[in-house]
Formats: sequence, structure tokens, C-alpha cells
Amino acid sequence: MTGPSLPTMESDDTARWILLRLKPLADDDPFEFGEEDGDYARAGSAQPWTILVVDDDLEVHRAVELALTMVKIHGRPLQLCHCASAADARTLLLDGSQAVDLVLLDVVMETADAGLTLLEEIRNLPVMRNLPVLLHTGQPGRAPEQAVRAQYDVSGYLTKSTVTRQVLIGALDTILGGSTLAT
Repeated sequence: MTGPSLPTMESDDTARWILLRLKPLADDDPFEFGEEDGDYARAGSAQPWTILVVDDDLEVHRAVELALTMVKIHGRPLQLCHCASAADARTLLLDGSQAVDLVLLDVVMETADAGLTLLEEIRNLPVMRNLPVLLHTGQPGRAPEQAVRAQYDVSGYLTKSTVTRQVLIGALDTILGGSTLAT
């Protein structure tokens, strides 16, 4: 096995390279990454869940990105896509160029009910009817959970002011674990 070359300095300050050759010991086992050792270990080995984050607040996108860094759900890493409005999300979803496994959707964006309007459109399209949608609202008074659940087919409901990293991961785990999408 050949390792990296290391520069050395001669007396005249010119760089010289030394090549290191590493030999495994007789009782060495090949190094394998475990489940907890990170996505880079098995790049491409598990297809990621694609989560579309739809929110007009850049800080929410940053917080979700931070909360879900290095998280795996049912052995699969997460890939986040971002839209800053319901209109942008509508375009992305209808275009069909980006497969999405779950939508994390704000309610109040361009209008007071932009997210709910988008949710209705998603549910009315046969190809997206079963797409899981997790509402993530900062203004629960505009869309109270009981009323939303009674009127709309949502996969989950989170309030921004009370959600924690563990609650978000738990919701994703529950929703994606019950998903009927092909893996």
C-alpha cells in the first residue's frame, strides 16, 4: 500500500519528497466503517431520502440543515432541497426533475395560507397524492393543528417555537418509516 509523500527540506530550502510504503501487519483486519462512521464512508451505498424544505425564512432553512446534518433515517442519509416560497416549490414539484420523498412545509409565506394551498394542489395530483407532507408552522394560530388535521391530509404537524432537533428527527423517522415509497 502506498501512502502520501511527505515534503522534506534540504539545506538549500528546496522541497524533496519521501515516499512512504505501509505494510499491513499479519494480524491486521481490513478497516471497515460502521453505521455511525459517516456518509463519506459509503458514498452512494444507500440512496438518500430527499426532503424538500419550503419556507420563506432563511434561518429556518439553516436550522433544519444544521439539525439534520449527518442524520440517517432507516439507514439512509438525508438530502435537503430548498425552496423559499410555495410558488418555487410548486414549480419544482410539477417539473418532476427532482424526486422528493417528503415535504417540510411552512404555512404562511407569500400569503397567509400559501402552504395549505400548495398542500391542496399536491393532494389533488394523482402522482403526488401520497407524498408525505410535514407542516412546520411558526404561526399555529393561523393554522391550528386540529383544524388542519381535520381538513387536510398531513403526515405531521410541528410548531417552530417548540420543535427540537430530536422531535424533528422523530417525526421524519415515523413518517418515512411508514412511507410506501419505493426505496
